[in-house]
Amino acid sequence: MAVKDVRPYLVPNSETIEPSIWSRMVEGEWEPLGEAIENWDYRSGLRLRCTINADPLMIRAHARLDDGSPLAFYFGWRALDTYLVGPAKRVPLADGRFDVEIEVDPQYAGATIALTRKLVLERDRLSPLVGEARHAGSILWNDEQALRLTGSEAMFPTEVVDFDAFGIDEGASWHLRMPLSPDEPAMGALLLLINPLDKKLVKAVQRERNHTDEQLVLIQEMEEGLVDEIVRWSLARWDELEGCDSESFGATARSLALRVLVDPTAWTAESILGSSMDLHSSIVAGARSIGFGRLLS
Repeated sequence: MAVKDVRPYLVPNSETIEPSIWSRMVEGEWEPLGEAIENWDYRSGLRLRCTINADPLMIRAHARLDDGSPLAFYFGWRALDTYLVGPAKRVPLADGRFDVEIEVDPQYAGATIALTRKLVLERDRLSPLVGEARHAGSILWNDEQALRLTGSEAMFPTEVVDFDAFGIDEGASWHLRMPLSPDEPAMGALLLLINPLDKKLVKAVQRERNHTDEQLVLIQEMEEGLVDEIVRWSLARWDELEGCDSESFGATARSLALRVLVDPTAWTAESILGSSMDLHSSIVAGARSIGFGRLLS
């Protein structure tokens, strides 16, 4: 969405610059980018592309910069929660239409990023007339889109590893590494390990779309198990989670338990030991009700 403000110098009309929507590379194909990438793993990079159709003569005429002052587009991103800024890609203003691609480094992306596009004056002008841009860095046009990389639940990385090397029973398909403290940041607090011996699950997890029915069942069953583990983790620490920072894993796990179970406080340590299967059934039903796991219809 274009940012509308009033600048102390002339700028080109919006019709002189026609940007396309952003697209994302998914399994070798470009697909339109929405407001969020729900299943994004913060160790997975993002390759994005957009198209710009610009009219340099009209841009310069409207901004009164027909003296040859260097103008260029800059494409980049910045993290809205950590305030880190990714490297920008520069494209000098030229005739016609062009495509540009950028890469988002997942190590610095955070939970939400803003994709930015700008047309900038690159050099100071010594004798500008009234109403003309003068200083290098003056923004003549800009466009910004927020992109959410994590959903309402915690996102965590997934790795395919040798279970024997990690001391995990090789007969298991997956293993969830949990944080030692509830105060650890929600982002990256968990690590989902996948056993390479379970080739079907590995293929299902690594595929981003067009899953087969069998692959969907494998993923959904794993989702139910993951929710079960996180909810049980939160129940075991329930009294100490209420005071956790809102950005911590403890707060996120508590929020998930409240969404999944009607009354988490009813599940005391004694009741869990006495009716573990009842708790499992309640967690699975609650997980399915909020979109995790396999629906029955």
